[in-house]
Amino acid sequence: MKKLILLLIIPSVMLITSCSDDPFTPTPTGGIYLTSIPAGAAIWIDGLNTFNTTPDTTNNVDQGVRSVTLKLEDFRDTTFTISVTGGQTSAVTNIVLVSEINTSLYGPVRIYETYGTSASQPSGLDLSSGMAYAVSSPEATLVDIYFYSDAAGFSYLIQSADLYTGLIRRTDFFVSPNTNLFDEVDSPARIAGTWTNKINDTENHYVFLYDHDGHYSKMKIVLRGGGSGPGDPSWVDIQWYYNNIILDKRF
Repeated sequence: MKKLILLLIIPSVMLITSCSDDPFTPTPTGGIYLTSIPAGAAIWIDGLNTFNTTPDTTNNVDQGVRSVTLKLEDFRDTTFTISVTGGQTSAVTNIVLVSEINTSLYGPVRIYETYGTSASQPSGLDLSSGMAYAVSSPEATLVDIYFYSDAAGFSYLIQSADLYTGLIRRTDFFVSPNTNLFDEVDSPARIAGTWTNKINDTENHYVFLYDHDGHYSKMKIVLRGGGSGPGDPSWVDIQWYYNNIILDKRF
């Protein structure tokens, strides 16, 4: 009977001794301070959303090498690693985010009214390349929009190329209520019946365009001048963003 009692006691003593040799030690934590250009990017660490946005400090990050991702709408995710030391704040500042909106900015490009102009005074624009061409030139098939005028001097319009005899490229127009071409406002979707095929050359708001190939542009007449009547060509200078991705309305 004494032997049985001894056997039961010994394991208990050994268990207590084993636990006392392995105390719990918390992992040290530090902070990460981040800024980005532009600001407002969501901060993700090791694949988890911190619900902080740049510029900000994220605290209680486990010590060690951490993976950081910055996420912002219309910009590519930016991922990098950073070493965190317990009790300290690591900093990475002025991280430049890369836009995923693929646009080209063209102009100002000068085009002339059609009536009374020569081949050296091009009336049409190829929106995709930023080039001006005469509507009677061999390159006229590339023209998306042109500056129309009549012999009477009553009509001065920027209009779709398919309104010119022999040209087929159709472009639709939607006049914005805004005037700042660089305001980063996106185009509305092109819906039949809500867009037109021409605007007046005195339009001061910027205009969204939808071309023959399904690309959106954002255009503004930035300067106008020239003639005093029919046969004395007037001109307009046009500046525009061309979205290189088909059906992408973002600017």
